[in-house]
Amino acid sequence: MGWEAWLTAALSVGSLILLASTRLPPHSVMFFALTVLITTGVLPANEALAGFSNSGLITVAALFIVAAGMRDTGAIDLLIQRLLGRPTSLRSALARLCVPVSLCSAFMNNTPIVATMVPGIAAWARRLDVAPSKLMIPLSYASILGGTLTLLGTSTNLVVNGQYARLTDAGELSLLFLLPVALPAAVIGLAA
Repeated sequence: MGWEAWLTAALSVGSLILLASTRLPPHSVMFFALTVLITTGVLPANEALAGFSNSGLITVAALFIVAAGMRDTGAIDLLIQRLLGRPTSLRSALARLCVPVSLCSAFMNNTPIVATMVPGIAAWARRLDVAPSKLMIPLSYASILGGTLTLLGTSTNLVVNGQYARLTDAGELSLLFLLPVALPAAVIGLAA
């Protein structure tokens, strides 16, 4: 192996150690590793920064802004109060939570949905006298299952769509391309 491979391996191991053992923000650790790779010439700047021009990344960033706006205006709290209400059992609470979250996650990226909903769902759980932990994993699963329904739903779908369009001449996939396969899987997953 050349020195470039050794440097890359050392940076990878060092980054993992820093991420696991310190309170440094992940973006700082990764930005440092990227900067080292660029300044040493291991990675050309245009290749290193190419990911920032990916339409999938830009879409996810925009959806984080929309989700933050919904949170800051109180729309999330209103949604939780009106839509989720006061169920009488944990099973009813899960149904009221999972169906709307999966539908929202189909058209807004699932990561900002979960990040935005966690504080509201925790408060809702306390009002219902239910441990918040009993709702958080179902929240995550519902958003993942809903996110698989459309290209917008998960950042993975957006990245794959961008790569597919770049590597083939077929163009981008349609918004609902995944629906025929994803809908039965989501219904089964939510019912389980």
